[in-house]
Amino acid sequence: MAPADEEKEKKQKIQTLEKELADLRQGLCLIQDYDNDLEKVKDKQDAEENVDQSLLKPLIREEEEFEGIWKFYNEMLTPDPRSQVPYMQMYEAFVTYCTRKGRDAVERPAFEFLLLKMGVQQRPERNVWQGYRIRTDRT
Repeated sequence: MAPADEEKEKKQKIQTLEKELADLRQGLCLIQDYDNDLEKVKDKQDAEENVDQSLLKPLIREEEEFEGIWKFYNEMLTPDPRSQVPYMQMYEAFVTYCTRKGRDAVERPAFEFLLLKMGVQQRPERNVWQGYRIRTDRT
């Protein structure tokens, strides 16, 4: 091969390599831009998830509290129109029930509020719940 042809071939090879290098650099820029976009989306999703969790946690806790009181009501109380249970005795039975079931007992005001919502009658002048008795066969 003549020296001029060799020189021409080398120049073509260099041009080809330079084009490939430019393509690779462009591809790398696209990948970096894509990665940056993914990072922004991930950060946004993380922020949305944090907001969702901060909104959901109280709702989930309230649902668990209600479920615990509802289970106590179903498992431990028997309707009896002539029965009365002192407020504190009812709450203590609930706390004992929760301890036995491995649950956290809610505060007494929340417990009493939900019992009222479930239809259990109060007699405030006597500090008693009216119309139910605590099942002693399950304590």
